Order: sequence, then C-alpha cells, then structure tokens
Amino acid sequence: MNALARGGGMLVVILVVVGGTAGIGAAVGLGRTMILAGLTALFCFIAANGGPLRPDLRLLAAFAPAVIIGAAGPRLLGQVSVVAAVALLVLVVFVSALLPALGQRFVTVGLGLGMASVFGYGFQLTGSASTAQIIGAPALAVAVVFVLRLLMGLGDPGKPTRAALADALAGPDSDSAERVTRLWLADRPRRWQARVLGAGLRAHGTAAVLGDRLRALDPEPAEAVTAVLAAAKEELARIAEAVREKNAPAELAPVTRVEPAVELPGETRRLIDELWAAIEAVHAAVAVRDESTVDFPRHLVEEAVRHEAAGALSWRSAQLRHAVRCALGMLVAVIVASLRPGDPLTVSFLMTTYAIMQPEWRDTLSKAWQRCAGAVAGAVVLALVLWLLPHSALLPIGLVALLAGFPFMQTKPMVFNGCIVLMSVGVNATTRHLDAVSVLLEYLLLVLLAVVIGLLFGFAAVPGVPKPSVAQRFADATAAMGELLATVASRLRGEPPAQRELGLRFRAAARTHQDLLSPEAGSRNPDDAQREALDEAADGLRGLASSAGAMLRGGSAELAAFAEGAARALADGSVPPALPDPADDEQRLVADLILADVLRVQHARPVLAPSA
Repeated sequence: MNALARGGGMLVVILVVVGGTAGIGAAVGLGRTMILAGLTALFCFIAANGGPLRPDLRLLAAFAPAVIIGAAGPRLLGQVSVVAAVALLVLVVFVSALLPALGQRFVTVGLGLGMASVFGYGFQLTGSASTAQIIGAPALAVAVVFVLRLLMGLGDPGKPTRAALADALAGPDSDSAERVTRLWLADRPRRWQARVLGAGLRAHGTAAVLGDRLRALDPEPAEAVTAVLAAAKEELARIAEAVREKNAPAELAPVTRVEPAVELPGETRRLIDELWAAIEAVHAAVAVRDESTVDFPRHLVEEAVRHEAAGALSWRSAQLRHAVRCALGMLVAVIVASLRPGDPLTVSFLMTTYAIMQPEWRDTLSKAWQRCAGAVAGAVVLALVLWLLPHSALLPIGLVALLAGFPFMQTKPMVFNGCIVLMSVGVNATTRHLDAVSVLLEYLLLVLLAVVIGLLFGFAAVPGVPKPSVAQRFADATAAMGELLATVASRLRGEPPAQRELGLRFRAAARTHQDLLSPEAGSRNPDDAQREALDEAADGLRGLASSAGAMLRGGSAELAAFAEGAARALADGSVPPALPDPADDEQRLVADLILADVLRVQHARPVLAPSA
C-alpha cells in the first residue's frame, strides 16, 4: 500500500507536469511538439527537484541551456546535416553519462539531460515541425518547471535540508549522510546546521566503531556497550524530531547519558565519552539555533566539483570509459533507427537502449531483464486483448495501462514496462491505422535489439584496462586519499609542494574513489554487504576530498597535525586522531567532517579489506 501511495503521488505529479505543459504547448501553437514539451518538462522536474528551493532553482537555471540544446539541437541540425545531428546527440549522451562523476546530485541531472536529448532526436524522426516549435518545446518545459518548483518551495524553502539533517541524525546510512552534506552545502549554510551536521556525523561514526568492537568484547562489557548504543540512538532520534521543525523548539529536554558500570578494554571508554560529547554538541546546536551563515562551504563545493571533474577526465577513470561506451552504443542505435525514418516505435527503441546502459554491469543486466520480461508480459496481455476485444478498444486500454503503470515505475519496473507495451502498441496501431499484431511484433524485435546493443556496450571491456578486485580498489582509494591529506598537511605547515603535485593528488583521489562504485565492466560482482560498504567508503572519501580543499583555504597548524593523523588512520586502519581545538567554527566543522568521514571509511574496512 505504501508503494502504491507513493506511486499515486507520482502519478499526480506526472499528470500535472506532463499534462499541464502539453496543454500550454497546445494553446500556444506548438502542435505535435507539445508532447516533446511535456516529457522534457518531466525530465527537468526529475533533475531539479528534491533539494532546497534556492539550489534547485540555481541548478535548473544552469541546466536549462543544456536541455534546450540537447532536446532541440540535434533536430535542428538534422534539417541541415544528419551527420552533425547524430554527432551532437552522441556528444550530449557522453556528457550526460559523465555527469554522475561530479556527485550524487548530478545523477538525475545526467539522466534528465540524456532522456530529453534522446527523446527529442527520436521524436524528430517521426514527424515534422517548425524551428519555432522545436526550440519552443524545451524552452516552455524549462519555464513551466521553474514556476512549478518555485511555487512548491516558497512556503518553507529550507525544509528539505532540515528533513535530510533529521534523517541523518535518526538513522544514517550512506545515502542519508551524503544527501544531507550535499543539500546543506548547496543551500545557504546555517551555523547551527553546520554544528549539527559535524557533531551528528561524528556521533554516528563513533557509534559504528563501537558497534564493530562488540565482536571482540566479553559478554558483560558487550552488553554494557550495547545499552549505551541503544540509548544514544534514542537520544539522536528524539533530537532529530526537533530538527525537522521550522522554528527552534521552545524547550528541548537535556541529553541523558547512560554510562557503563563495568571495566572496558582499550579505547572503548574514550570512544563512549566522545559519543556522548558529540550528542550533547548536537543538542546544544538544536536548542539554540544560530541562524547566521557560514561562508566557506561555497568554496568547498566549487573545489569538490572541480576535483571530481578532473578525476573523471582521465582514461583511468571507469566513469569516463562508461561514458564512451554509452556514446558508442547510442551511435549504433541511432544508425539503426535512421534506417527506418517515420517509424513510430523509434522513440521507444532509442529510450530503451539509453536506459539499459548503466555504470555497473549488474545494473545493466538488471535493466535488460526488466525490459525483456516486461515486454513479454505486456505482449501476452495485449494478445489476449486482441483476441477477446475489438480493435477500437486498443486506444482506451493503452491509455488506462499507462496511467495504471506509473505508480509502479520505481517499485515494480517490469509491471511498468509491460504497461508501456500496451500503451505504445495500442496508441500507434489506432492513431496510425496499423495492424496491431505487426506493430507488436516489431516492438518486441526492437526491444530485443535495444537489449543486445545495451548489453554489448554495457559489458564491453576496454582492452588493456585492468579489472582490480574490490579490496584492491579500496586500497588504492584510501592510499590516494592518505597521500592527499599528507600533502595538504605539508602545505599548511609552510612546506608547500608544487601546485602541479597538489593537483595530481586531488585528481588521483577523485578518480580512485569514483572507481569504487564504477568498476571496469566484467569486474567481479560485489555481494550485498560489499555494495553497502562501498557506498559508505566512497561517500567518506568524497567528503575527505572536499574537506581537504576547505583546509587549503582556511587551515592551521593544528589542522595540519590532525590531517596527518587522519592520513595514518586511512593507511593502516589505526585509531583516528582526536579532535583538535581549532580557532573558529569553520575549522571546527572541517575537523568534525574529517573525523566523521574517516570513521565511515574505517567502518567499511573490515568488509572491503578483510585481510588488512
């Protein structure tokens, strides 16, 4: 029921965005390109939704020219030169596949840009339109989404940031921790949120390390530490509810510590003290919200994106090789589609090919299976419809199937894909007066061809590129990050390395942590525990790279020693360094984030490098 409820909400959004934009397009004279306008609006809405209002609008404004060029450019060029049109489309697909290397926020941006471009080009093969209509369709889509996003967020612009911050406090996983950091940095950063973010991530990182120690403790100490962890979790969940509120709470009960009454070995007692100190720091920040802004994170974001891009633009980057494979796969699909101009199923063929090719080959295989199974199931249902009902029933059944399938688009993609078969075949056979059986057979053949192309280029390994194991990729990533932190520490101590060396360290760190999640095609498939640990380690390493850039802009000798300690902890798995006493809140936040990210990497180490 929950999945269906979420799907019902998605259906309403889709109807408003697609139907509203298409209706406006029809009213202003876009003709058949109103369909392009409606679906482009949906792709833009996916890319520019889910975060705070200001960053979402900024992203949409920066994203808009690329969408208009991607959706309209190939079609306009196609009127002059087919080769130029294909080249532009392939370039846009390449860029869209490379964008996720910049961070999780750009996954939907790349998806939206790629889908809009592929749909726009496929649409141009099936009909004609004026230049004004071709440009006006994506421009209208961007304008509608901008207005809609503005109206949705005016009441409480910062709500997504607070919700993400509360989610990370109440029960973080790698996604929630990465999401809150991204949203907070992209929004107008509030000082109280900075303190909650740093101390909260540090608390959960410390709790994770304590949880790992339970296996080595005797029963009595293990029971005592378990009670502490349970109490800490309850306190963080209680404080998280106060974080969700738009205004500061009138009264927030103090933190109630639970202390173990038994002797604890090694560093366990110190870790428990650090855990409670971090929770009390979170409580203090939430109880009295300091709404002043923190200035430095804007530079941090710029540095992080720049270094991520530099790391991706290397032939050693798995993300770059994936982008090349996507571009080549789309080139083949477009050549095949151009052999049948005017075919109404061209759009479905191109979109299926694009959707199947994923950075990880297991995801590519999963997408291919979902498309094939959904197409076969939809064909069986359609065959029954053709046998039992008259031809005139195809159109209404296709439209009903489309509406019924949207709630399952994310939760049960095979069901959604089956519904798309009913819609595509039913609508095209009725409106174009075609034989439904012939259209269905052609649809199945095109899906099969799209799967073949997607699998071929999704699995294609680049000659001469090694396929390191999970443990080796983790070792390379932690080593590169340790070298980067050590180099930054030298710079802070007044022993500056060459600027070129520092840039190489940043690029190596970015590339190796990207490769954790995007291995070379044909690499051994990680198990579920490894996938979760990979997500956590990659997010921790990405955060360390961002913090390294922040230290270069406002670090100190105290942070230099702390950075060296963090580098040692990454290199040998030793205990992370104690927090220094920095000069201001900005440096304190950097130290908090570094410690939290080191703890996240340490937590993933036993799974990714069990022999270390």
